[in-house]
Amino acid sequence: MKIIAQSENIEDFLDSDFIYVDKTEYIYNLVKNYKRVFFSRPRRFGKSLTLNTIGTLFEKGVDPYFKGTWIYDKWNQEKYPVLHLSFLEYSATDLNAFKKSLCQPIRDFARLNNITDYTDDNEPSNLIRNIFTVMQDQMRIVLLIDEYDRQLTANINNKELYGKFRFCIRDFYGVIKGKKQIKFMAVTGVTRLKDESIFSVGSDILDLSYDHFFSQMIGFTRDEIRKFYIDYLKLGASYEKGVDIDSVTDVDIEQFLDRIAEHYDSYCFDRKYHNKVFSTYSVNNFLHSIVSDGK
Repeated sequence: MKIIAQSENIEDFLDSDFIYVDKTEYIYNLVKNYKRVFFSRPRRFGKSLTLNTIGTLFEKGVDPYFKGTWIYDKWNQEKYPVLHLSFLEYSATDLNAFKKSLCQPIRDFARLNNITDYTDDNEPSNLIRNIFTVMQDQMRIVLLIDEYDRQLTANINNKELYGKFRFCIRDFYGVIKGKKQIKFMAVTGVTRLKDESIFSVGSDILDLSYDHFFSQMIGFTRDEIRKFYIDYLKLGASYEKGVDIDSVTDVDIEQFLDRIAEHYDSYCFDRKYHNKVFSTYSVNNFLHSIVSDGK
C-alpha cells in the first residue's frame, strides 16, 4: 500500500513512494495552449503541488519524477529556469518585511542563473525590471506565483495596510506584464479580486478558475480516488462492513465512496456546472486516518 502524501513537492513522491494522482495531462494541455494563467481555489486544495509539478517539468524534465505518468512520453519542452514565489512565506503585517522577503528569492534566482550587472533595488517591481533588462536576449524563464492574494486577504479589514500591499503587488504585476522574457506564467490564489492587482494592470493573465476543461485539474475526482486510493477504499469498506478485505465488493466500494462524497464532494469550479471535485486535503486526511486509527 503506497503512502498518502504529506508533501507539495513532486520529487518527494518518487523518493518516498507516495500516491500521486496523475494530473499531468491537464498540465500538458495548459502549457500547450496558454502562456499566462490564473487559478483560484481554496487553500490546501492542491494548488502548490500543481505549481511545483509545472516547475519541475520545465526545470528538470520528465526523468525520473514522471515515469509512469501520462506526460512521460509526451513532454518535449526545452528546460527553462523557474522563478517560484510563494506569498505564503512573506509577511502579511509588515510591508517592508514583505518587500525584503520577496526580493531575496528574486536575487537568488538571478545569482543561480548567472544574471549579473543588474542594479539592485529594494522595491520588488524595480528589482525584477532591472533583472529582465540585463538578461540575454534569448533567455526565457518560467514564473510561478503561489497564493498571490495572501497579503490582501489577511488585511481585508485593515484599509490602510491593504492599500499599501495592493499598490506594491499591483506595481510588481505591472512590470512583468507582457515581458517577452517570460516563457510561461501561472498564478494561484484563494480569491478573485477582479479590480485589484493582477486583474487590472496584469490583464494579460487569463483567469481559468472556472474553465470547464481545467475544472478538475486541482482537486480529486471520484474516478481518481477510486483508481489511486483503491487499497484505502477497500480497507475502509472492510471496516465499515465488518468483513475481510478480500470480501469487499465493487458495490461496497461505491457505497463507501458515496459516504465520502457526502462530506468532501460538492466543489464545482466548472462554469458549465458539470464537473465536481473532492477536497484533496480532507480526503487525504480521512483515508490516512483509516490506517492510523485502525477503524
